[in-house]
Amino acid sequence: MSLHLETGMSNPSPRRSNRRFGGFELLEKIGRGGMSSVYKARDLDTQNIVAVKIATRAVVIDPHLSRRFELEYNLALPLSHPNLVKVLGSGKHEDVPYLVMEYVDGPSLSQLLKIHAQLSEKDALALISSVADAVTYLHQKQIIHRDIKPANILLTSTGEAKLADLGLIKNLESLSRLTRSNIGLGTIQFASPEQFDDARDADARSDVYSLATTLYVMLTGEPPFGKGAMLSILNRKLQSQFDAPMVKVPTLTPCVDEAIRRAMQADRERRPATVNDFITLLNVTKKGKPDLSDLGPTLRPATISAALPNVDEHLGPERRRGIRHACELEARCRAVANPGGQRWPAWIIDLSVNGVCLRMPRRFEIGSGLEITFSVPHENQTLTQMAQVRWLKAAESKSWLLGCEFLNPIEPETLDTIIADSMDHTNLT
Repeated sequence: MSLHLETGMSNPSPRRSNRRFGGFELLEKIGRGGMSSVYKARDLDTQNIVAVKIATRAVVIDPHLSRRFELEYNLALPLSHPNLVKVLGSGKHEDVPYLVMEYVDGPSLSQLLKIHAQLSEKDALALISSVADAVTYLHQKQIIHRDIKPANILLTSTGEAKLADLGLIKNLESLSRLTRSNIGLGTIQFASPEQFDDARDADARSDVYSLATTLYVMLTGEPPFGKGAMLSILNRKLQSQFDAPMVKVPTLTPCVDEAIRRAMQADRERRPATVNDFITLLNVTKKGKPDLSDLGPTLRPATISAALPNVDEHLGPERRRGIRHACELEARCRAVANPGGQRWPAWIIDLSVNGVCLRMPRRFEIGSGLEITFSVPHENQTLTQMAQVRWLKAAESKSWLLGCEFLNPIEPETLDTIIADSMDHTNLT
């Protein structure tokens, strides 16, 4: 559930005075993404608790994104697996599309890892084995997930894992061209390198890569490619530059270390060909679903339940909440996935420590990584920020508005220098 950045346009969430959306009472927001917000809700007909995924305005106004949202429902509705979040239905409310999904009553794996930085080898393998079962099921249906990561693995109150968010799924049998060439999809730490070159190239080995990277984080408590600018992380990823898991966890079983290292190779020909091959290399003995009575203390139901009151807190603050600054600054942008490519002119029309709204003649898809360079007024220097496109909107004169989230925030002191005293200040509501 990646944080969503918005500038100059609001998410179609209900007004405070009206918590109804279609036939549902929206109880609380439980997640945000580049294309949607997710709410815990009550079905007013059945009184059942469900999750409602509501599209952003960026989806509503973009036929391509609307089609992707529709495709997610069409592909996901027939799917049924105990380790997949079940899609129950879809609809529109005041022209805003939404999906209705099974509600999972525990935190995401990402939230759990903020409470317990590392999982024991036994617990981590139990979870990854369950998720692998779901991914194998998808692959048998000729579907590639393409966005496996801790934030998309939800835990029930009894500690079972469910894979969520099929927004990037790819049906290998479909003739649809919704995944355009040279568009990188997925989250940078967990997505396979080929997804940042051409997302249409994603295959079963791409999901193997993401499973292995997720397991790496579960075991070590650290991202394999370190922190920093998107371009630096991508370069390390392309060269398979990461510490072996055993360097960080010396007690790790050697076959687990080797399986992860093989599955995280940039060259997919060197990875296990299938999820089952990866699980075999891990030497995981699976006997149905995990026996919770035999799991380590981290994943016992009492521990999961204790995390529940803090779920909203661990989602973190909305990135752009607070002050943004209206301005007019010249900038130049290029795609992170194509560092030698063309730089495009752009105007910064508002700026905050965590993101920027750009106006430019080039359209970059939601999820694209951008390198944005602009001058610091009154200083003989330029500033380069790596960012990810969170929403886009057609503007006048054949231009586009892009809302982008910085990977690393701007220092407040630097922002003060950039905006100068004459800039306008507005509050994001």
